[in-house]
Order: sequence, then structure tokens, then C-alpha cells
Amino acid sequence: MSTPDLLVLGSGVAGLSAALRADAAGLRAFVVTKGELPQSATWYAQGGVAAAMEAPDSPELHFSDTITAGAGLCDEEAVRVLVTEGPSRVLDLMALGAEFDRSGDAIALTREGGHSLARVLHAGGDATGAEIERALVAAVRSRPIGVIERGFTTTLIVEHGRCVGARVRTQDGTWHEIRARHTLLATGGAGQLFAVTTNPTLSTGDGIAMAHRVGAAIADVEFMQFHPTALHHPAMPRPLLSEALRGEGAVLRDRDGVAFMAAEHELGDLAPRDVVARQITRRLREQNVEHLWLDASAIEDFATRFPTIWGACTGIGLDPSVDWLPVAPAAHYISGGVMADLDGATTVPGLWACGEVACCGVHGANRLASNSLLDGLVFGPRAVEAIAQGKDGPDATGVLRTVLPRWVGAVRPALEAGVPDGGDPVAIRERLQRVMTLNAGVLRDAASLELASKHLAELVGVADAVPDTPAGFEVRNLIDVARLLVDAATARTESRGTHTRRDFTETAVDCRGRFVASRDQETTLVPITGNGDV
Repeated sequence: MSTPDLLVLGSGVAGLSAALRADAAGLRAFVVTKGELPQSATWYAQGGVAAAMEAPDSPELHFSDTITAGAGLCDEEAVRVLVTEGPSRVLDLMALGAEFDRSGDAIALTREGGHSLARVLHAGGDATGAEIERALVAAVRSRPIGVIERGFTTTLIVEHGRCVGARVRTQDGTWHEIRARHTLLATGGAGQLFAVTTNPTLSTGDGIAMAHRVGAAIADVEFMQFHPTALHHPAMPRPLLSEALRGEGAVLRDRDGVAFMAAEHELGDLAPRDVVARQITRRLREQNVEHLWLDASAIEDFATRFPTIWGACTGIGLDPSVDWLPVAPAAHYISGGVMADLDGATTVPGLWACGEVACCGVHGANRLASNSLLDGLVFGPRAVEAIAQGKDGPDATGVLRTVLPRWVGAVRPALEAGVPDGGDPVAIRERLQRVMTLNAGVLRDAASLELASKHLAELVGVADAVPDTPAGFEVRNLIDVARLLVDAATARTESRGTHTRRDFTETAVDCRGRFVASRDQETTLVPITGNGDV
């Protein structure tokens, strides 16, 4: 294989959008994904894509809602890019064949938590991610874009301070060094850090961990968003009860049937996700129960509007038109990750990041509902456009404004693991998930985080003995990201967005910044300054 212009790691909305844009720009693109091409967190996305497509909505309204949800940590420049370029990227997606639901001749729009009006496009009722992934996969397969499926990327190759590709282990156990002019991380999130999650089993933080090992700057990983209404059921990943249900009239009720959100926030059941998840968790503890209830009985034509959710509920004997649905928060989306400028360039020259693996500042301390698919649609192509124009390294824009040049100097080749001699990666993953769920979940404090840190330190030594298999690589990556999350959560002595401390219940002015870490530099608070931030 000749050296591609762009090596894309990951096959969700961000990675495939980037690969298609590269092909359109005349660049040779190659995609590596550890599952099959359609397998990604994108496939599981129910609610939709948020974009200001028509009046009375506007990019300014979308901007305002995103900033409010982000609890003071959104980067204004990045959010402006997201909301202004978003509608055009949605139209590009439609041109590829993605079919969104319609109401007559118009695109059907719904409202979700934190949005001031209906602006969320959806497909198949509640199967938006599946439709987007279908359209993108079909487009990639129709173009001369190289693909390796079931290839596990273990290490980024850094030479002379620049990323020049990655090491990949294919399904037959063969190792490959894939060299490329540019490497784009689009590997998704890390929901598998927790025992209860809406994420597929492949969401193990691989991209964040690999980038961290070569010295890239990592930020905002303490802001793990818990979706407030996952169906309380043993199935894993947890079936998601889309926020769009509440947009259509569903109401949260506690153990006693009390509709409690109206008393907690001016938007009631449509409050931002961090608010709803926090209030549910507090009531779970106060009432000593494992779940609360979502009453969706007022929604007409439920089976038609939300067929995926209808199937998940009826499959376990629940009729959403009559029965209240048991719900509890589940790990859903990490708002931080590998720091990237407005074009997706990281602090490692030659390495780019987009989508959930990246921290570009659009989500701040709490992602606004349905901004995640839009994030991938916008920032994946932006990285390619910058590469096509000759850009080779990061600029002091977006979240990197106050970080460069300090963190660039830390770039070094990846650390190699020792010789494995045994160990059970499944058992280690389960222990890690228990530790994180009990001690670093929706509610945290100094004591619980210290306990988590202690357990994770013990797991490092255990994981070093795990064989070099995909399961072994995944559990090591999970431990790396878990330690980054716990360190940042310990340092952030306040409650903000999705990060809630029982011992520091208020938002603190002196914590208004990003806790940044890299392989050679401990977690450090970098204050937010400059005209691009709010």
C-alpha cells in the first residue's frame, strides 16, 4: 500500500465524513476501524442532529443554547464554527442519501433538553445514527477509499516530534505499520469506563489513550455526560430512551409518582442533561431505589414516532402507551479528550482529532443534546480542508489558544508495553467499571476519588500482564483514560456541568479553565482567556 495522505482511525460520523471529504479533495484516504465499518457509537444515536436549518431558528439561537449548556467552559470560536457551518454539513449529508423524517414537504423537527425551540432533525423516528451511518458507509464503499475492518490500532508512530502513522493488528494477528502524511483520530468515546453505559463495547477510549502516550495534550475528561434516561434493564449497552421523548411530552416521576423536574429548573423535564441526571441521581439515593420513572403515556402514535424505543420496551414486556418506563442515568458521552484547534490539529504535528475523541471546546462542561453528530459532521471535514490547504501543525486557536507552545515540546515516541505473561482482561475491565461507577460517577467527592485512584494504581500493574490481544489493549486504554478522568475530577474542586462534587457543591471562579494533562506534565489548570471565550 502506498503512503496515504490521510489515515483515518475510526468509522463513525466524524471519521467517515473526513474520509469522504479527503476523497473529494483529491487526497488518498485510508480508514482503519476495529469493528466492521458500520459499527460505531454513531449507529446507536437515537435523538438526531441539532442544526438551525430554517426560521424562526438561527445560528445565534443555537449558539446561545450551546453556550448555556456548556456551563462557562465552551470555546466561543469553536461553537460559532459549529452552529454556522452545521446546516451546510447536514445538507451535504442529505446529498449523500441520508433521509431525515419529514412532516409534509418540510423536514420534521423536534425539541430536546436545553434547546429553546425545535431544531433536531431525526430519521426513522429514533434511528438517526443508524441512517447517518448507513449513508456514510455506502458512500465510502462507492469510492476509492482504502478500508481495514477489524484492525486494532495500538500505537501512534512518532518520529522527530511528528506523527507519521500507526501500528495496527489485523484480525489474523498480523502486525502492520501504516504510514501516512497525516493521521486523524476519530475513535469515539470511553463509555465503557462505567458499568452502566449506553455506549457499545468498543467505546474504550483508545484514541485518547494512544494520544496521551505520545504526549498530546488532553483536557476536560472529567466531564463524562450521563444520559439521564437509560432504560433500567440488564441489557448492555443500556437501551436509550431518547431525550426527544420528553420533547414530545414525556414526564419524569419519582418513586411516589411525583413529577419533580418542574420544581428544579425553569425548563422542567427539558432542562440540560447534567441537571436532569443530577436530580435523578439524588432522588435515587434519597428514596433508596435503583430507578425512577418516565411517563410517556401522553405521546400519541408512540410506536410510529419512536419505533426503536417501542421495540426495546415491548421486548421486555412494557407498553409505553400505558406503562411508566424505569429509567436511571448511564454513561453516555465524554465532553473532553485530545485537545485540538479549530481545524482539528492536536499538539502533536501530523496528528488530528475530531468527534468525541477530541476536545475542541464546543461542548464545554456539558454537551447540548444532539450536538454530537453535528460536531463530527463539521470538524471532520474541517481537518481535511486544512490539510488540503497545506496546514501541518496546530495553531493557537480555540482551546489551544492558551496551551501552545508549552505542550508541543512534550511530544515523544509512544511507550511500549512490557512482555505479557497472563491476566484476564475481562475481569480487569469489570473491576475497573465497578470502581469508576461507585467512585467517579454522577456524584463524586475527594474520598471517593482518592479510593478510585488507589484502585486504578493497583490495576496498572495487573494490566501490564495482560496478553497483547484486542481485549488486552482495550483494558489498558481504559485504565489510562480512567486515571486521566480521576486526576482531573480530583483537581476540579467545584461542581460544574456534568462534574458534580458532593464536597464542593458550588461553581468556583478560580476553577474556570481547563485541566490539561499530557504524558510528561501533570494535570494543570489553564485559565480561559481571550476574546474567543465566554
